[in-house]
Amino acid sequence: MPAISPRVASNLAAVAYSTKGPLPQNYKLALIPDTEKHFRFDLSNHVYTGTSGGFFCRQATGFVLIGQGYSQEHKDDHVITIRGTNSLADTLTDITCHSCSSDNGASVHTGFQSTFASFRSGLMAYFNQPGLLNGNSIIHCVGHSLGGALASLTADWIKTEFKRNVYLYTFGAPRVGKKDYAINNSVRVKKIFRCVHGADPVPKMPVWPFYHAPINGHEYILSRAQGIDHKAHLMRDSPGYINTANVNDWESLHCQAACSVSQRVVLNYQNRTESTYSSFWADKIAAALMTVMIDSGATTIIASLQATGATIGTVYDIMARALVDISKIVGMEKQLKGVLGYMLVFASKSAYIPIEFTYKFIRWVFTVTIARLQKAAKLALKQNN
Repeated sequence: MPAISPRVASNLAAVAYSTKGPLPQNYKLALIPDTEKHFRFDLSNHVYTGTSGGFFCRQATGFVLIGQGYSQEHKDDHVITIRGTNSLADTLTDITCHSCSSDNGASVHTGFQSTFASFRSGLMAYFNQPGLLNGNSIIHCVGHSLGGALASLTADWIKTEFKRNVYLYTFGAPRVGKKDYAINNSVRVKKIFRCVHGADPVPKMPVWPFYHAPINGHEYILSRAQGIDHKAHLMRDSPGYINTANVNDWESLHCQAACSVSQRVVLNYQNRTESTYSSFWADKIAAALMTVMIDSGATTIIASLQATGATIGTVYDIMARALVDISKIVGMEKQLKGVLGYMLVFASKSAYIPIEFTYKFIRWVFTVTIARLQKAAKLALKQNN
């Protein structure tokens, strides 16, 4: 049961964007020979529409393209490629965004679930065709950016609904759901190829309590550039995921253990100036914050924030109040001071701002830190891919 290559997966993620508007008669997808060798696409029947946007203005456009495998390697397989959309950019980076239950009952980003639900009936109609699926069928789900998040929800749903082997391929995708979703998705989806660029801000959103799948797994680093750069999110323009994934096998790409907020990190306030505005420090600071909460015995608070559908803003309100109490615990003041100092430097604030263990100050530190990351992600998502 072979996976599709990085080259084919990135090509499929790129061509999905052509489905947005009405396709001219006799339109030909920009497929590379490697993709054409394995899959056929019927543009007259297998382009499916979905909706995205705000509550009062949701536009229906082409979102999903389904192809059928016919080569010896992929005979009876199906590929679903889903485009990204900039209309969800504000929702993804809005601190008031919250979670809802997915089709499988786990907590996921409300905007993603709403858009997935808008094209789910099209997927159901396709896969319910008599004789379409056999015991050996693999469903390959592909997407870039927000399309990767939708591909994750699609893969999770297909595995549950049709009991087929599902492979997931994402490029620069954001976090889809909370820990329960990430754990279940990691088990349900047989293979997950999560590809990122080191400087791409979008995979760092939404912030905790959202998680990536595979949880505590691996990611493919296609570009190891440092810092945070909204241009690193582009599909085509340099560095461009379609360029950095242009290889025939996954073994040729750099694969590493994904940074997890579950790792133990303690930050020394005296070394706070080593913090930089980078995806590396975004992950490390988040892990250090969780370490403070766990070391102080606040695991019940962490669990409750994972279980509720509270907005991100509300989550960090609760955490700020909890940290005020934690600062009064003997031995925790120094550890908490280190986290707050690193966050201020990450947010490009002065390293010499006196640390205060008040709700107002801690909540402000959260706000400026998250806002800087959100700004880069919003710019990345609003680019033309």
